Amino acid sequence: MRTLLKFIIVLLLSSSLFGAKEKISLQLEWLHQFQFAGYYIAKERGYYEAIGLDVTIKEMTPKTNVVKEVVSQKAQYGIGRSSLLVNRAEGSPIVLLGAIFQRSPSVLISTNPKIKTLKDLNHKNIMITNDVANGATIKAMLLSKGLLYDNINFQQHSFKIKDLINGKTDAMACYLSNEPFFLERAGIPYKVFDPRDYGFDFYEDIIFTSEDELKNHPERAEAFYKASIEGWKWAFEHIEETAKIIHDKYNSQNKSIESLIYEGKILKKLALNKNGDIGTISLKQIDKIVNWYRVTGLLEQKFDFTPYIDPSGYNKKRLNIGILAKRGGAKTLERWEPLATYLNRSLEEYHVVIHPLSFDEIEEHLKKKSIDFLLVNSVNYVQLENQYGISRIATLKSKCLKKKTCSYFGGVIFTSKESKVKNIEMVKGRKFAAVNEDSFGGWIMAYELLHDRGMDVDDIKLKFYDTHDAVVYAVLNSQAEIGTVRSDTLEHLAKEKQIDLENIRILNTQQYQDFPYATSTKLYPEWPFAKLKHVPENTAKEVMTALINMPENSPEAIAADIGGWTVPLDYSSVHEVLKKLHLQPYDKVEITPFDVLKKYAIWIYVFISILIVGIIQFLHIRRVNLELDRKVHERTEELYEANNRLKELAHTDALTGIHNRGYFMELAEQLFKVAKRNNSPFQLLSLDIDYFKDVNDTYGHQVGDEVLKLFADKIGSLLRESDIFGRIGGEEFVICLQNTTHEGALLFAEKILKEIRALQYINNKGESISFTVSIGVAELQGDKTLLQLLRESDEALYRAKEAGRDRVES
Repeated sequence: MRTLLKFIIVLLLSSSLFGAKEKISLQLEWLHQFQFAGYYIAKERGYYEAIGLDVTIKEMTPKTNVVKEVVSQKAQYGIGRSSLLVNRAEGSPIVLLGAIFQRSPSVLISTNPKIKTLKDLNHKNIMITNDVANGATIKAMLLSKGLLYDNINFQQHSFKIKDLINGKTDAMACYLSNEPFFLERAGIPYKVFDPRDYGFDFYEDIIFTSEDELKNHPERAEAFYKASIEGWKWAFEHIEETAKIIHDKYNSQNKSIESLIYEGKILKKLALNKNGDIGTISLKQIDKIVNWYRVTGLLEQKFDFTPYIDPSGYNKKRLNIGILAKRGGAKTLERWEPLATYLNRSLEEYHVVIHPLSFDEIEEHLKKKSIDFLLVNSVNYVQLENQYGISRIATLKSKCLKKKTCSYFGGVIFTSKESKVKNIEMVKGRKFAAVNEDSFGGWIMAYELLHDRGMDVDDIKLKFYDTHDAVVYAVLNSQAEIGTVRSDTLEHLAKEKQIDLENIRILNTQQYQDFPYATSTKLYPEWPFAKLKHVPENTAKEVMTALINMPENSPEAIAADIGGWTVPLDYSSVHEVLKKLHLQPYDKVEITPFDVLKKYAIWIYVFISILIVGIIQFLHIRRVNLELDRKVHERTEELYEANNRLKELAHTDALTGIHNRGYFMELAEQLFKVAKRNNSPFQLLSLDIDYFKDVNDTYGHQVGDEVLKLFADKIGSLLRESDIFGRIGGEEFVICLQNTTHEGALLFAEKILKEIRALQYINNKGESISFTVSIGVAELQGDKTLLQLLRESDEALYRAKEAGRDRVES
């Protein structure tokens, strides 16, 4: 109740309550009934009115096409089925906002005593609407039993249960929450064909709108959706009161209050997810529906639905990522939006939003905690880590030239080709353009180089231009004689055809192995991706895992022009630069003589004492120094152990203690190269615990975790020291066997099957849990890559699954 009151207050404060209401309409996919209770409640209890909306709820007619109503703006919002995905792929400009029913209530019902199985409907009559016929659930159920649509006579739905009772049709598309109630009350025997009983459990009653509505009225769309969800929450919390409202005001079918209450109780079970939330829509579940549509031929080509499934994240927790806008806000958004797309697909519970930030804006957002993660240059990170306690969870891998990746970068000092400045020593007294005093590649690296050559800031005419692009243009337009930017800036601008590198002269050119960009300075670790202190560790872990697992060749990585991410690098070299230049957090502090006296009084006293007591005090100081040396040594050992623990965490799967995906692939790549070079046998085994989801669903995720650890321990005990073993994700594992023949690998895999069959986990209730594993084996042959080999072992694993599980395939 407190949450509801808070919601209403926010709506009242944010709406033009006393002004004219915006008139919009919602098109239903059926006749008025409890199926649409949330919208009635949002209207009747004033949730829509509080956000300035006058909502007309339109009942369906036999001629209504919900998609056309929404696309033509005759209705701004609509309720549809999974067939909306087909409409989207065929070009209808619609966007899916959320799914009210997580499990479909759509079923087929027959009162014909001769209809006992689905196959009995072959060449029979089925009364159904077009959208239900083309929806995923009913069609999947029929096709799974070999019933072809050409062999069924589909009749236009009359919405009259008596047509089913009187035999005007053999079966009727119904809602599990409606028609069974009337048939039971009338004492009429009936048969229900529920898609869930055949393994098909898809979304139903999806709220959708048009692209134009979401683009032109984003605030209205969000307000309408959230008010509707609040209506649904109230409806399910007050089923009897809601049934009375529907009975009195929305009862075009003349239903009784008892039938509406029955309907509400059934639908509540189908609407709430495992966390008790309403409206959630998952890309993974959408992918299952899409895959089924492809199998049936309704979708003939691949289509990326990601931009059209809850694109604004109404049903997810928002994660705000601040990114230093080194080339300006527009360029930053253009480059990093693909990262948000990747994370939004990878993180099931979160919606990621990118926020380009200037140097001056970063600290303001940190103070307000208005961002959750931060991607900044290495110096910014060190300074903010000291001041705000942010902590890195990954390091960027830049996409370099010649299809390479770089985890380090430098600064480049340059001038125009016509300039008389030929070397670093000649920059004295010249106009010098840089990005910002906090920019690492755009100033501090150059400052270090000048410092090492005996120059200071006062020796040049320094001016900051805020972005790297602006610095380049300042030099080429003769506003400055020399400029410094991050390495790769010049090459990117040339690639975009903004500049010609022939017009640029690089000063103090440096060459580094496997680093393809022009640079004038040392190289330092790439930008770190850091979490803020308020972000929970489990959230940071999910984000870190998604980043580390981002494929280098994924569409999002290619679009963002990055090579992926790696575990956090060591930034001690950045600390050393800041110490050398006395920059924050190692900047000098002005102190007065009084401050000196106050801070160093004890040492002044010691000095006087030395003069008085001589050798006695000297021995005392020596003893103190020895004690300090001992403590420093102990602290050094502690730091060494801590670093080793951090390194182990970066390489280890947190649950099972074996190699994580990133480290396994790194080790496997090394062994793979050795095997190819020496022409020695090399095998990959992909393993997947059979029906592991059933373990989680039956006994809970905690028991599932214990089963995974037991499984990993058993496999580990069977391996040689030369073998490597890693967890790829969930219940999926991989083993790498070197110097082992294919026959030997198959024998070893059979041994694993036997050992796992005999393995049992006893839970706290004394119940014994057994499980099996399926294994795919692939052998290095010819010019295969490691990824190709891994794909072959995965395909073999899939064949093992299809062949009945608990077996080996190669």
